[in-house]
Amino acid sequence: MTLIATSSPRTAPSLAATAILVGATLMGSYYLLRQQQQRRREEEENGAGDLDNNDENGRRKRAMEDVPLREINLYGDSNGTGAEDDKIRILTRNTITIAHASVTGTCYKFSQELLETFQKRYSSMSVQLGRIDDWDWWDELLNNEDGNTIDEDTPGPIVVVVLPTHTNGAWPVAAETLQTALHELLTDWRIERAPLKSSQLSIACFGMGSSAYGDQTMGKPAKECWTRMRNLGANTLGGVGIGDDSVGNHSIESFAMWKKNVISHLDDLNGLTPISLTTTTAEKSGCGCGKPSEKEGCCQNNESHQDSCNHHEDEVQEDEEEDEENTDGREPEVMDLEDMGASMMASSAETSGEPQEMVTPSQAKSLQKEGYKLIGTHSAVKLCRWTKHQLRGRGGCYKHTFYGITSYQCMEATPSLACANKCVFCWRHHKNPVGKEWRWKMDDPYEIVDEAVKAHVKMIKETKGIPGVKMDRWREAHTVRHCALSLVGEPIMYPRIDEFLGDLHTRKISTFLVTNGQHPQAIQNIRPITQLYVSVDAPTQKSLIEIDRPLFSDAWDRLRQSLELLKDKGQRTVARLTVVKGWNSDEIEGYAELVALGKVSLVEVKGVTFCGKSDASNLNMSNSPWHHEVVDLVKNLRTELQRIRQKAIDRGDTDILPEYDLACEHKHSCSVLLARVDQFAVDDPVTGQRKWRTWIDYDKFQELASQNEADPTFTFQVKDYLADTPTWALFGAAEEGFDPTDTRHRKKKKHPKYTRFDEDGIPTHDHNNTALTGEERLSLRSLMEQKKTEVGCGTTVTELKSGEKRIEDASLMFRGMVVVK
Repeated sequence: MTLIATSSPRTAPSLAATAILVGATLMGSYYLLRQQQQRRREEEENGAGDLDNNDENGRRKRAMEDVPLREINLYGDSNGTGAEDDKIRILTRNTITIAHASVTGTCYKFSQELLETFQKRYSSMSVQLGRIDDWDWWDELLNNEDGNTIDEDTPGPIVVVVLPTHTNGAWPVAAETLQTALHELLTDWRIERAPLKSSQLSIACFGMGSSAYGDQTMGKPAKECWTRMRNLGANTLGGVGIGDDSVGNHSIESFAMWKKNVISHLDDLNGLTPISLTTTTAEKSGCGCGKPSEKEGCCQNNESHQDSCNHHEDEVQEDEEEDEENTDGREPEVMDLEDMGASMMASSAETSGEPQEMVTPSQAKSLQKEGYKLIGTHSAVKLCRWTKHQLRGRGGCYKHTFYGITSYQCMEATPSLACANKCVFCWRHHKNPVGKEWRWKMDDPYEIVDEAVKAHVKMIKETKGIPGVKMDRWREAHTVRHCALSLVGEPIMYPRIDEFLGDLHTRKISTFLVTNGQHPQAIQNIRPITQLYVSVDAPTQKSLIEIDRPLFSDAWDRLRQSLELLKDKGQRTVARLTVVKGWNSDEIEGYAELVALGKVSLVEVKGVTFCGKSDASNLNMSNSPWHHEVVDLVKNLRTELQRIRQKAIDRGDTDILPEYDLACEHKHSCSVLLARVDQFAVDDPVTGQRKWRTWIDYDKFQELASQNEADPTFTFQVKDYLADTPTWALFGAAEEGFDPTDTRHRKKKKHPKYTRFDEDGIPTHDHNNTALTGEERLSLRSLMEQKKTEVGCGTTVTELKSGEKRIEDASLMFRGMVVVK
C-alpha cells in the first residue's frame, strides 16, 4: 500500500512530514478498528449459544440482522481440500481461488465443477474452494502476507467468483463482505489507485439470475463484482457469464460456454494447449442464443440483445470514469451470455409467429418424476396424499375438518404451472416456470377441466390395489366433488380462469382457489367461488421479499391491494398464513393489520411442512413449528385483532373490524382456524353456548352459483351456504380435529413417547397416556435445565452463512421422542 502526500515544490518540508504522519496515524487507526471488529465477530460466532434470553416469555424478539453468523458446513469441506484454517492467501501466486455465495445450491454445484476441472487440468497450481464470507476480502486484497516476489514464470493469483442474484439485483447476504470491501477499496482516498495491479491478480465472474425478474437485474452482482475488480486493477479472464434459471437449460449451456472461455485464458497463462470440451447446442450453432441454424438468425441481430449488451458496457465505462480507475485504457469485454435467455425465449415465437409453450421438456420431466400429470401445455393434476389416506380410512385433510369436504373426492389441480413468486417454503421445489404475466400458449379451459378430471379418475382407479382401500369410498371417489386449486403455480394468472371455474361449477365441483395476492385485478374480476384464499406469507415488506422472493418489485403493494379487495366479496374469503419458524413467526401486529385490511371471513394458520432439502430452499426441520406453537401464535393474533377492534370502537369509528375467535384445529397438519363470529357463530338456544358453522352446504352453494351464472345481478353471501361444524372438529376437542370414523395410522408403529406436557414443555403423561410420577417429572425437568445451559432459555435463532436459520428451543426437547409399540 502507498501513502501519498501531495504538496507543491514550495511547501515546507515540515508540512510534508506532518501530512505523512497524519496519514499514517489515520491508517493505523483504521486497521486497529477493523481488527477490533473482526475480534468481535469471532467472539460472537464462538459464543452464540445464548441470544437475548431476558425477553418476554423467553422469546427472541430482536431483528434478524442482529443474529451472529455461525457456519455449519453443509457440503463437507468448503474449499474441497481441507479445513477452513488451511486456506491459502488469495493473492498467493500460482493459486486459483473459487468463491461462491450459493443460496439454492446451483452456484455451489457450478463451483464444484470448476474445482474438479481445475484440479485435473492445472495440477501444478493450488486450487481452493470456499464461500465468499470465508474470507476477509479487505485484508486479502490489500495484504499479501506471503511476500512473494514477482516471478514471470509463475502464474499470478486467480479468483473465480460465482454469484446468484437476489431480488431487485441485490447481492446475496453471503457475499456482502466482498461487496463492502470492493466499495471501500474504490472509495477510500488513502488507498492507491488500482491496488490489485501489482499483484497481477486475474478475475472471472459468473452470475445466476432469472430473466423473469427483469433484464436489468439478472446477474447484476456478478457484473458489479467484475467491474469493481477490474477498476481496482485486476486482469480479466474473459467477460461475465450469466445463467438464466427461468429458461430451460440456459444456465447449464451458458456456464459451459463461459467455463470454456475462462479455461482458454488460463491455458494461455499456463502455456497449455487449447481446451477441447464437449460441444453444447449453443456452440454447435455458433451463436449464444442456441439457434440450430444460421437461417433462423443470430442473437447478435436481436435489437434488444444489442441494447442490453451496450447498456452494460456503458455502465462499466461510467463506473470507471466515476472512480477514475481505468488504468490501462482497455475497453471492458462483456460476454453476450446474459441475453441468451431472452433470445431463447423469443426464438420459437420468431420462427412460428406463436407464443411458446409454458413448460420446457426438462421442467416437464422433473414435474412428471414427482407424480404430476401434465394437462395440455400449462396445467396439471396430482393425487393428494390425503386422498389416499381417507380412501384407506386413515383420516382426511384439514379441509375435511374445517369445511367438511370429502378428501377422497377432492381433485388437486392448477390451470397455470407458472408463478410470480419463488417462496422459500414452497414444497414443489420450484420445478415449475415463473413469470409476471401470461406470455405462453393458452389451452381451452373446458378441455383442461375435462382432461384433468379424466386424469384424476385414472389415478383413483390405480389406487384399487393399495392395501386397506375401502371399496365403497373407492367407488365414490370416481365422482369428483371438490377442486383444490393450490397444486403449484398461480392459477389466477390463467387469463381464462373465469371460464375454467364456471365449468367446474357446471360439473357440481366446489372451488377452493389459492392465490399469492400478486394479481389484484384478477381477484377483483373473478366470479363467486366456494372459497377464495390469499396467502399472507409475511407481516412486513422486508420479510415478504426475503420469504416469497417475488418477481414484482411492488409485491407488497399488490398484496395489500388484493387483501383490500376481499372485503367486497360476498362469498367466503380466507387469509392463509404459513408459519415458518425463524422466518415469519414474529411481528403478530403486522399480520393483524393485513387481516384487518380484507376483513376476511376466515384465517387459516398452518405450520410449514418440511419436505426435505432441495436446491430451491434453505429450510430445515427446525423451521417447522409444533402444533402448540401454531396455537400460541393464533391466540396472540386473536388478541391483536381484538385490540384493533377495541381501538376503533373507542374512537367511535363506524367501520369496525369484526370479532374473530378460534373455531377449529387439525393437529395432524398443525393447522388452526380463526373465524369471524358474526358470520360463522350462533348461540345455541338450548345450551346458550356458542355454536360454530364453518362447514359448507355444497349442494346449496352449487344452487346459488347456478343462479348467479344465469343472472349475474343475483348475489349471495357467506351465510347462505353454511353447515354445522361437528364437535370433533372444534378447537379444543379431544379428537384434535381427527375424524373419529377413521383410524389414526402411525408409520412403523412409532408412537409419541409422551402425550401431554405442562406449560414448560415437561412431559406429564407417557405413551399410554398414564400420568408420570413426581420423581419422573423432576428428573425430566433436570434434563431440560441442563439443555438450557447449552442452548439458552426460550427460542434461539442462529442464522448460518448458507442463509439457513436453525432453531433451538430446550422446551421442545421431549416432543419429538417416540416409542415403538
